[in-house]
Amino acid sequence: MARDWIERGLQQVREREQLYRAAAERRAHHAAVIKEKAPDVMRRLVAEVEASVDEYRRLAQDGIQYEALPREGFCITRVTPPRVELQCRPDYELGAVYCNLSRTDDPETEPQELVFNLGFTVNESDQVALCYETRTFQAVAEAAELLLGQVLFPTLNLESFRSGRL
Repeated sequence: MARDWIERGLQQVREREQLYRAAAERRAHHAAVIKEKAPDVMRRLVAEVEASVDEYRRLAQDGIQYEALPREGFCITRVTPPRVELQCRPDYELGAVYCNLSRTDDPETEPQELVFNLGFTVNESDQVALCYETRTFQAVAEAAELLLGQVLFPTLNLESFRSGRL
């Protein structure tokens, strides 16, 4: 009596192990590419954020402060009501940019916080890009717009802040 189901099962196990091995190799490769190239992406994002803040200050003459943080991090604070502060710090080992957005509508209310992450993703050409949820940013200017919109135009972005998503 032929028990070909055993051979089929063993073949399926071998195929699955190959898929797992290939996926693990791909993850390790992506992690190495991110470690190598993500600092450059963050430097470009920081430069774009700085330039955008400078242009906003020139056009709006509003109370916006910019502070560079260690390892390509940054903090942007809107000092006029509603007070909004955004801090972003990269972690290249884990492939993420940790962001904390806090908002205080008036001096008598407690600050509201939104904690979120941007991720680093690698395409087939080993190019590193930033992403948020399902959206991949083709240029750092797109990521800067998403981040800075919350700080520079807080009254236009109140609903997204309250929903907990940008």
